[in-house]
Amino acid sequence: MDELLVIILQSHVLRLNHNQNSLLNSNDNNNNNNTSIINSKLSMDCINIKFDEDINFHLLRHWSFYESICHTHDMIISFKLWSTRGLSQLKEFLADLGIPKREYEQNYRDMNVKYKSNIKKQILDKRLQDKYHYTTNTIILPTFLLTSGFSLKLSPQDIVYSIMSTLQTSTSTSSSSSSSSIMIDLTERFSLALSCLNYNQLNSYLNGIELEKIYRNKIHYLIETLLQSDKNLTFDNTIPFILLKFDQNMFNSSTTTTTTTTNENIKSCGFFTHPYQAYLFARNALHILISYTTSSTNIIKKKKSKYLQRLPLILIAPYSSMNTDEELIEIVVGVPSLNNIMMNSFSTLFETADRRCGNVAKFVFFDHSVLLLQEQHQQKFIDALMFVLAK
Repeated sequence: MDELLVIILQSHVLRLNHNQNSLLNSNDNNNNNNTSIINSKLSMDCINIKFDEDINFHLLRHWSFYESICHTHDMIISFKLWSTRGLSQLKEFLADLGIPKREYEQNYRDMNVKYKSNIKKQILDKRLQDKYHYTTNTIILPTFLLTSGFSLKLSPQDIVYSIMSTLQTSTSTSSSSSSSSIMIDLTERFSLALSCLNYNQLNSYLNGIELEKIYRNKIHYLIETLLQSDKNLTFDNTIPFILLKFDQNMFNSSTTTTTTTTNENIKSCGFFTHPYQAYLFARNALHILISYTTSSTNIIKKKKSKYLQRLPLILIAPYSSMNTDEELIEIVVGVPSLNNIMMNSFSTLFETADRRCGNVAKFVFFDHSVLLLQEQHQQKFIDALMFVLAK
């Protein structure tokens, strides 16, 4: 069934190339000199879309090969990149691929062609798959690539990341904006995100990519902090879930390795300002946390891993930075356990807990497994949720 869908989609997308060819046919009646000039111009400038099996590393065409791997969730899990041993193994893997350090540390677009053309073949090598315990279906992705002359290649997944990052970014930074408004201006963000789809407005697309880089660096920092210290985590026999809490100070002190001035919105890039972004982070954090405890040499942590696999996760993090005299608004996200990842009942549980503690939550998103809460009501809501889960 999946193969049939791919074939149908492939033929549907590739027909876009015929629109360019029709321009050539329309010039059949012109003289030979004019036709040859037009043909040579179109051969360079026309849009070409082709089906290909692409390397599915995060923002590969906008990062170095090494950075792209380090920000790819499946590779983080496979190589256990939170550890020194995992990073050493990754460098060994890159050496086995035959890529020198100077090549994999520079931008992927600037890599020597002879190394780039050989990467896919090397990744598919069964010997390397067995040695590093990865599967090609997580690394090789059937997709489409758009090219026009010598300009940047565009892939659907990169465009999606650009659009989502643009949609998720808060722009309300001026003091003149209403402090009571805690929602992103979705009309403005939608308009900007829509422009990411316009091939003639590549700046919008590239600005979205820069935002995605900032988000990924923030995620890397938060996950690293989470694994280095248990102070943000609460899980024991007294509560039926893993509680992950981040405070405002963490976000103020965190640094990102990506700097840009291409867009004023990037300077005010918030975090957890969109339900999808918060939910995705919570789910990935749960996955990495369990993989971390499972691979730990510490016997106590290793025993905890089986227990953690049965527990859901509740994420509580700052949603909006208010003035000092106003209460901080927090976002609360419920993620099911890894054993029940396809079944999320937190919408009902959150609604029940909210009724029990006096309707203090704000269900402003379509998915009620994500809500907003004033900081002063946090403990009251958690207590009510524990009571509901204990029933």
